[in-house]
Amino acid sequence: MKKILTLALMLAVSTSAFAIKITYGPYIQAVTKETVTIVWGTDKTAISWVETAPNDKMHFYAFERPKFYQTQLGRKLPTKYHQITIPNPNTDGNATFRYRAFSQEITSNKGGRTMYGRVASTRIFAYRHIWTNTLDYNKKSVNFILMNDQHGNEGTYELLNKRITKAKKSDKNWSADAVLFVGDMAGSVDEKQRSLYYKVSGGVNNYPKYRETPFHEVPMFMTRGVNESKGWLGANYMTLFPTSTGKPYYTVRYGSVCFIVLDSGNDQKDKAANTDFTSYRKEQAQWLAQALQSEDVKGAKFKVALMHIPPVAGVSPVSKELNSLFVPILEKAGINLMICGYTHNSVMHEANKKCSFPILENGSSTLLNIRADQEKMAVIVEGLEGNVKQNYAF
Repeated sequence: MKKILTLALMLAVSTSAFAIKITYGPYIQAVTKETVTIVWGTDKTAISWVETAPNDKMHFYAFERPKFYQTQLGRKLPTKYHQITIPNPNTDGNATFRYRAFSQEITSNKGGRTMYGRVASTRIFAYRHIWTNTLDYNKKSVNFILMNDQHGNEGTYELLNKRITKAKKSDKNWSADAVLFVGDMAGSVDEKQRSLYYKVSGGVNNYPKYRETPFHEVPMFMTRGVNESKGWLGANYMTLFPTSTGKPYYTVRYGSVCFIVLDSGNDQKDKAANTDFTSYRKEQAQWLAQALQSEDVKGAKFKVALMHIPPVAGVSPVSKELNSLFVPILEKAGINLMICGYTHNSVMHEANKKCSFPILENGSSTLLNIRADQEKMAVIVEGLEGNVKQNYAF
């Protein structure tokens, strides 16, 4: 009898040690007025789903909740990389809701027979409910925090996480309706460096240090930089950072602001880098001309373009190409501002005869606090500790 009990205990310990785990996320991507996409990853191949509930005082399981599965052509998709899009349950406005993410391991899939193992999920009792919301075009005031060129600086991410989390409880000046990353947030492009993004993007079950990360609730909108266009991250970028267009370029409308997110690509000319970003940028310019005619863009009081490499002469080998392709289209749309990174310096290029809108380069040791209502927009340049360095009004 003792031998049987010992064997059972050993099996239980062994099974627990190798149980499926959520390795990163969940975090919020591709948010629009109509949908929210939940992204996370697991250490084992699994099928996944999200359960949702209204953001009320009822217990999450007071009723049977709807389930949204990750599928492909009607089949539940076995993968380690999970993206599930949740439709807005309200037909007449934005929605706020709670959610839980689930992944069930596939232990065997042979001969048309699938065997399932354990389930990993975000917590509900030991950890408070996770909630998020769709974007509200009519929100009276909105706050955004923008950063770039951190190159894998883990301390900066931790500081950002703490400040946003603290602001949600006390300091309204630091509250964030969304966070904007404008490129080169990765320090390296190989697979090992993914762990940094994993920590930043959630890890609510597996990274206690980052348990208070805001990105499982606050939307994070990525602008692809040079580092994100190379190596493993370049090949798998859309796996980690899906968008509303299915491309790294897209638009985001929130309150009175519409962000036009552009992908400047690599900073080397195609011949030197063995790439074809020129064709890609031309395709993107065609999309841009059409996107700027949409009601989401035209109806916004403020239009802000985001692009990693500035289209300013002499900044990079591709700046001239970026300028000729994108600036004339953006000028016709009457955008208010373009924000870039890349140079690691904080510089404002005022509007002039060559470019009718200002271009603000944000540095690697500063962030932008963008606040807008229906009448005005302020762009505040701050040190990472919160000290104000410059204030621009629009």
